[in-house]
Amino acid sequence: MKKVFVIITTGILLLLNSPLVFPEEPIFAPKEHCLAYKTVKTMFFFADVYVIGKSCDVTAKMNWEESGEKAQVEVSVPVKTLDSGNPFRDGDIPEILKADLTPNIRFVSEWLEKSAWAKMMEGQLPEVSGDLEVSGGIFPVKFALSFSKQAGFLLVEGQLKTTFSALNVDVPLVAGGLIADPQDELELQLHLRLDKIAGAEKIKNNK
Repeated sequence: MKKVFVIITTGILLLLNSPLVFPEEPIFAPKEHCLAYKTVKTMFFFADVYVIGKSCDVTAKMNWEESGEKAQVEVSVPVKTLDSGNPFRDGDIPEILKADLTPNIRFVSEWLEKSAWAKMMEGQLPEVSGDLEVSGGIFPVKFALSFSKQAGFLLVEGQLKTTFSALNVDVPLVAGGLIADPQDELELQLHLRLDKIAGAEKIKNNK
């Protein structure tokens, strides 16, 4: 009986510490340069709770060919820096995402002509393909993109809708599913400032 009480008490604390984030509620502050994940778990078989982890320890750069005519974008964030506001969950993330094999979540896009990158910034190319490195594997993905002008910089927003199973990520149940049952859906979101992406200034540089 005491064990059951401890399990239920722990579950209530986890529920209270889990942000009830609605889809329309912003994850990022306007000037942030960050990456986030969003998923849903079912608490006590009935309450769906949005789980969001974010890191602003992002490295983003554009790798250019020597000719300067083609480039790929590379975005990387250390797994251990993802913060969901729940230290118990965050402490398990490196093991769940196999940080010993892939310490960084990394996206490397396909190589595109400079003119294609310029069109993308104008909203004419709404997505970019590439490889996502996570959980000990490399997976072909497509990020939906949007660009918007902010005060002093151009904001790049990216969205990838996928699943844990598609990325070979096994998210454990909490107390066998009694407390929390994670759903398979996973969303990765990019919120990047173009002025913080090294090499992006070359896109409209004709030299």
